[in-house]
Amino acid sequence: MPKCFIFHKLEKRRVICILVATTTRQQLFYLTGEYSRKELLEIRLREKFFCPTCHAPLLLKIGEINIPHFAHKTLSDCQHFSEPESSLHLHGKLLLYQFFHQLNFKAELEKYLSEIRQRADLLIDERYAVEFQCSPLPVSQLLQRSKGYQQLSISPIWLKGLKEPCLEGIGLLHLKVHEVAMMQYAGQLPYILLFCPLDNRFYYYSNLFYVSSSRWVGKTKSLSATKQIFPFALPKPLSKEEFKRVIGIFYHVKKQYIHSQLYAGNRVGNLYCRLCYELRLDVTNVPDLFGIPLLGAECFKQPAVLWQLQVVEAHMRGVSIRRLIYSGRLALNDTKKEQQAITLAEDYIALYLKYKNDTIDNSNILDICYDIYCKNVRKLRK
Repeated sequence: MPKCFIFHKLEKRRVICILVATTTRQQLFYLTGEYSRKELLEIRLREKFFCPTCHAPLLLKIGEINIPHFAHKTLSDCQHFSEPESSLHLHGKLLLYQFFHQLNFKAELEKYLSEIRQRADLLIDERYAVEFQCSPLPVSQLLQRSKGYQQLSISPIWLKGLKEPCLEGIGLLHLKVHEVAMMQYAGQLPYILLFCPLDNRFYYYSNLFYVSSSRWVGKTKSLSATKQIFPFALPKPLSKEEFKRVIGIFYHVKKQYIHSQLYAGNRVGNLYCRLCYELRLDVTNVPDLFGIPLLGAECFKQPAVLWQLQVVEAHMRGVSIRRLIYSGRLALNDTKKEQQAITLAEDYIALYLKYKNDTIDNSNILDICYDIYCKNVRKLRK
């Protein structure tokens, strides 16, 4: 099978593409690159194929552009091959199958698990279900599928599909809700694993710091499939120089947020302006201790500068963090993360009280924040 494929959109009608079929002898036939196109053309003349789930007749399609694949002869309502697949998805599954096969793992392509009525893109050693997700998926469906695998003591691993390579380094990432739900953890440190068939590389979004509902600051790093291991390699913590870039992005985001609040209209009813007034802070230039990046802050809906102002103002009024959160004034993204939010807010208060009377500038705010980051990394890895 050629190493590179030209990606073309499959027909817009609802065509379900499959890489595994059942023969007339009830044997499974896989399209994993073992046969050349010429060999497949000869096999197609003498063999009939059927869907391993709904048992409907399948066509073996062998074009010059798209990857050889099976498709139902008629538009199908086959429940377990319910989604039309792109060339990106088919190509990615094949490369992932070859990756696991070369590492001598037992890899089963499009494995149907009758107990939970789910089909994994790849089942590895009957212990890991690898899902290569190239299109948006409702979070409820993603969580349901993960729960199904876990019921069988199978660990779900979600890989986001990439159409093309992405830039590496520290930067602002725009993540959709279902992509956030695909997060995995290295000692509780969140990261997202991605795979790009075009260059046969794995990508990592790691060291993720929450900014807003769809924006995160993180590190993008790639690893060639030829150097990848399994279980997959874990991302490394940030160096101080990399963390300096994180601080810089947060500072820029904070300035943008402050500017938006100053021109939002009525300052009397503006929460940011009111908090600055209560704490006797300059609304145009709050101290650098407000708006700092902290791991785990995705539990809060508000941007860092706002929730940090809120918890300090509550502390000054003698209101406990727990009471502040339970009141709903400090909004959470997930009510199940109340304890995480309480712990994070209390840690921030301790940090603020420790340094509030010190002279803070660009150099020592980096030292302070990086020290907190390193301590949290060690804590989360325990």
